[in-house]
Amino acid sequence: MNDVTADARRIRWRIRRPGRPRIGARIGPLTRRALTAGAIALAVAGLVCTIAAAVSDGRAVGAFAASTAAATILALLMRQTWIGRTMPSPTGRDGLMAAGLTWVAASLFAAIPLFLSGSFPRIADAIFEGTSGITTTGATALVEVDGQPNAVLLWRSLTHWIGGIGIVVLLVAIAPAAGGAARRVLLGETSRAQEETVAPQMRDTARITALIYLTVTGIALVALLLVGLSPWDAVNHAMSVASTGGFSTRTASAGGFQSTSVEVALTVLMLASGVSYVIWWRLVTGRGLGIHTVELRSYVLFVIGIGVLLAVGARGSEAPGNVFDGIFTAASITTGTGFTTADPDLWGEEARLLVLLATASGAMVGSTTGGFKVRRWLTIFGGIRAEIQRQIAPQRIVVVRIGRKPVTDDAVRAAFGFMAVAFVALVLGTALLAGCGFDLLSAFSGSLACLFNVGPALGQLGGLESYSEVPDSGLLGLSFLMLLGRLELFTILALFTRGLWRAR
Repeated sequence: MNDVTADARRIRWRIRRPGRPRIGARIGPLTRRALTAGAIALAVAGLVCTIAAAVSDGRAVGAFAASTAAATILALLMRQTWIGRTMPSPTGRDGLMAAGLTWVAASLFAAIPLFLSGSFPRIADAIFEGTSGITTTGATALVEVDGQPNAVLLWRSLTHWIGGIGIVVLLVAIAPAAGGAARRVLLGETSRAQEETVAPQMRDTARITALIYLTVTGIALVALLLVGLSPWDAVNHAMSVASTGGFSTRTASAGGFQSTSVEVALTVLMLASGVSYVIWWRLVTGRGLGIHTVELRSYVLFVIGIGVLLAVGARGSEAPGNVFDGIFTAASITTGTGFTTADPDLWGEEARLLVLLATASGAMVGSTTGGFKVRRWLTIFGGIRAEIQRQIAPQRIVVVRIGRKPVTDDAVRAAFGFMAVAFVALVLGTALLAGCGFDLLSAFSGSLACLFNVGPALGQLGGLESYSEVPDSGLLGLSFLMLLGRLELFTILALFTRGLWRAR
């Protein structure tokens, strides 16, 4: 009798607790479509680099040809897992997984041709460089950029450009099937503070944003050609500035051109790339700035203010010679582009503090920049002011506003939540680099620059230095910080939760 009872219990247990679903059952069709789109983008980029290598210096042809073949095969195999099948209605969980896994997979794959080319002796170097490209951070593990194979330099720029437009490519690929969940994918990669898109439908938003991105890239290319850059340098820097990435074809970055006109053009382009695409679309369609006036004004005034303070307060023989030099540095750091013309470490402690402030700031929500972003700072300051008023008069109803537009309580909580998570990430990143032997300034600024996708840091990881001296554990940790910052923290963190991986 006891044996029968035990058997019955085991049967009921099996009914209630089915076997753990396969990994394929947990990764939904939406994520597979997104991964397919990412593989196609990288295959095309690899083909371009293979052709460039074959017709230029002939170096690293095999590395990029092999990577192109691998990406093509991967795209075809991934496509077979969802083509011709009915797709269930996607959820927010699907959107988070699609955005998170696509960026992680793209970053890892971007490292393959870099490692095979021989330019990066350690796999950790290649992963760091590939992640820096896809996340548009611009931090590099290369000691000397000059003399690298042309295919490697072009791949670095293309990963920037793909990373900047990547979410748009992803949306175009999945929007017909994703429907409303496409918005969740977009919000998984961009700030939750962004409440307005360029069009009501996400498919239209993706196409219009892609058009703006292509236009910005084209304008940047023409402008750089007009100020005297060669077609090779102009193409690479146009992709870097449009994506606010920062990879350059010169070891000395923008300073290697020794041209005031080039620096002027890059300053204007960096500032323009830091402006929300929603604003550009509103201006093109004649609708004006609307509720974005305060955010745009704050962004411009912040960059000019930091630039003026750098020009006035910096010391040393290499300090900014005029206000424009300071504004170039402020624009480069605030937008996360990271082009350099000098080493801010030689400008004194006041200048270092200003650089750290600009690194943490970020530009506007709805652009390709990283950092806290202006709207989130305005929300945080408004929330602090509202809480002070509540302490003075507890019975008073206080509404947080940006300009005349009220900000929801959810947006305020999200802004403070972002700040809290960013603080924890910075502490852990600083501790990791300090454990690797770096001084506190280098450890903190390096973590800050990677988390907010700026690239150049201070101290041993300064603007004219590379991350080549960071050991493998540090490089992998910084790579994680870059992904964390590019996807607004919570999307990557969601990948480590059990609920995201439960099968539908």
